[in-house]
Amino acid sequence: QHHGCILVDSTRKGKRIPDALSKTIPIWCCTINRAVQRIKGYHWDTDFHSLPSAVSRSEHAQIEAKMESLVDKLMSSGIDVYAIADQLKKPLRPIWFTPQSCGTIVPDFDDCSFWPVVCLSASEAVENGYQVRPGYLYVQGSGDDQEAWCLGLTPSLFWENHQFILESKGECERRVREIVKDSLEKMNSQPTGSFAFIKPTTIAISDLASAQSNWQQFDIIINCSEKNLELNSDTYLHLPIPEGKRGKDSSVGIALSILVNYFDLDGQLQKETKPRVDKKVIQHQLVRIISSWEKASPSRTTLKKVNVYFMSHSNTTD
Repeated sequence: QHHGCILVDSTRKGKRIPDALSKTIPIWCCTINRAVQRIKGYHWDTDFHSLPSAVSRSEHAQIEAKMESLVDKLMSSGIDVYAIADQLKKPLRPIWFTPQSCGTIVPDFDDCSFWPVVCLSASEAVENGYQVRPGYLYVQGSGDDQEAWCLGLTPSLFWENHQFILESKGECERRVREIVKDSLEKMNSQPTGSFAFIKPTTIAISDLASAQSNWQQFDIIINCSEKNLELNSDTYLHLPIPEGKRGKDSSVGIALSILVNYFDLDGQLQKETKPRVDKKVIQHQLVRIISSWEKASPSRTTLKKVNVYFMSHSNTTD
């Protein structure tokens, strides 16, 4: 819609920009540009652009040498690259900003020959990785991987309750837990009508409240939340898994396992023989889920469990 995007990340001491912004995003930009060129035949920028202060010339050359193989993997991944090609009218180009960029004049990208992917590092590089500041200690990169320390608190919940949270240092953690618990209970009691079928299958994913209000539409219900829907039916299975991301994590893992075990790469049910499983199959089915359910956000832990189970089972079978 706006012909560009901004990606924000943080990094630990000793670095100004995280690898995700200095390497991963530029690799993706180049890969997508080259994939679209293959499809559309555009004569546009397909170079690999990296940040010289973060990526050495030697590493840049090594990455660029692998680009065509990465394009091949993207084309065979199951991602609808043709849909991307129809929407992308200019090549993607990474541009980097850090707190040290304050005062830099941001150009007008409307007339540029590319769509900007602004890579913004939120971490201010300081000596020793920390700095005493009025009222607090700044630790570079401490905001990264917030799932490990935020207790389920989201940015919106924080700003809605920041005065209550911060007014008592000793009560901070207890209050955060209380706010998160109340929020989850409220969300689970309000159906959003939000569910989606994983095309072309008849498997659907939703949050708990939506499942509770729409369960009559389905032949089988697998409930992955801690709360039991108490449905009196032989086609209802309750798997009490600790609260996660409301239809984004545990349910995705269950759906992924079903697809891997019973469906082929075309999304067709295999009634007689189970598909052979490898990492490519798991990745392909995960792409199918994400393409159908944009809210899907499985954790690394969930994906690792799925991979370990199927890969170990496959090795045992062989």
